[in-house]
Amino acid sequence: MAPGAYLVQAFVETPEANGGLSLSMPMQARVNVVGNTQVKLDAGSTARVEASVDRADARLVGGTVQITQSTSGEKIWYAVDFDYAGGLYVQPTEPVSGLELNVYAALSKDGTRNSPYLYHLTFESTDGIPQQPVFTAQTSALAAVTMRVNGQDRAGCGRIGARGYQPDLSAGFGTSVTAGIVPGSYAAYFTPGTNVVWALNAQVLPTDCAEDPGGDYFETERSFPNAGPYVITFGRAPLGPTVTRSSNPYAPSPARREGDVLRFAIPAYADADARHGGPTAAAMWDYPFTTGSTTLSRTDGTVLGATDRTAFGDFSVSGDESQYVLTTEATRDAPWSSLSTRQRTAWTFTSAHVDGEQDLPLLGIRYDMVLDDLNRAPAASLFTFGVSVEQNRPEPAQQIESLTLTASFDDGTTWQPVDVERIDGRWTATLAHPAAGYVSLRATAVDVDGNAVDQTVIRAYALAS
Repeated sequence: MAPGAYLVQAFVETPEANGGLSLSMPMQARVNVVGNTQVKLDAGSTARVEASVDRADARLVGGTVQITQSTSGEKIWYAVDFDYAGGLYVQPTEPVSGLELNVYAALSKDGTRNSPYLYHLTFESTDGIPQQPVFTAQTSALAAVTMRVNGQDRAGCGRIGARGYQPDLSAGFGTSVTAGIVPGSYAAYFTPGTNVVWALNAQVLPTDCAEDPGGDYFETERSFPNAGPYVITFGRAPLGPTVTRSSNPYAPSPARREGDVLRFAIPAYADADARHGGPTAAAMWDYPFTTGSTTLSRTDGTVLGATDRTAFGDFSVSGDESQYVLTTEATRDAPWSSLSTRQRTAWTFTSAHVDGEQDLPLLGIRYDMVLDDLNRAPAASLFTFGVSVEQNRPEPAQQIESLTLTASFDDGTTWQPVDVERIDGRWTATLAHPAAGYVSLRATAVDVDGNAVDQTVIRAYALAS
């Protein structure tokens, strides 16, 4: 071992009286090595990490403990989840510059995975580990988020959760619980502050809450700078593809070029409120109860590649500037949903060789509708809603040159034009609803560079009489 200053730590598992294991992490934060050096680590000198909130039935359901030692050259870190029934124990220290303890604690009703609420608490101790690593929070001092989950014209079961990350921490953290019926509203609480980005998620499952093969998954990224109330709605129709890049620095672009490979992992069932939906096939998860395909062609009709997955694929292309068409289709028959039963989207875009990575200029159609909690609009009435075009690049929406919209009331057999009015880069549409059934939508948009999208969603939303 070369001479220098080292952090030395160990993991010690101990059987406890409750039949579970505890984990102790004895350590010495700075060991100066100049020759043969002996280090003694004592698990008996560690202290239990505890986290709580002022709610009588709230118990720990998950969490993460991370210890980081910053030096002039690098950060040394290790993290352990709260998976030990006997508890987690860390080594208290005297003040040590650059030594941090970060605790994420998730608490639910009685510490179960079935809970109508979920706490996400973060605590930090800098320049050393306290002698008593016991942390508590007051509910009144937290960001109180009402997470509303819409049903897809049918009842279902809901799961809520969150994943957090801090730019200066190496380990992410988060957990989820089965909350209850969908449609429904559930409570989540967060330690306020701007140093954590939270990816909040909601999943809509069949009424028996079976997680295999899964359901609709929605996610949006938020920070909560202040205590107090927030409201976020998940699952608002129409469900369709989104090309907006995540603000998570670890998340890849949904459509990008790397050298002479075009890579696509486009969320195909994003909702109208959350910026992203998934999971995508990039995670090797196919959409449940769904069959799909994706094809890349040149505009002259030459097929360059195809996959049997929805909005997903990697395709090798030539380095010359070419205009391409990416087409994806999906059909699903899900027990929790009678909406978005069929989708077809064709993106036209131009791309040429790049050194490194570049986002591809795909467009996406997004809708802003006032629907009930089962994603139904009033039948036999005039209905007005917003339409916008998102872009997988930094140019503003004013770069969109044209948009057209048609609607169908017979699952795409016949179509009729919809009046749209453009105001400041957004459009307002109005159509007359029939007395019952579903509304399907087809929209096209073209930007000033000739990039285009042709997007169809069969049964975009339902009608309520």
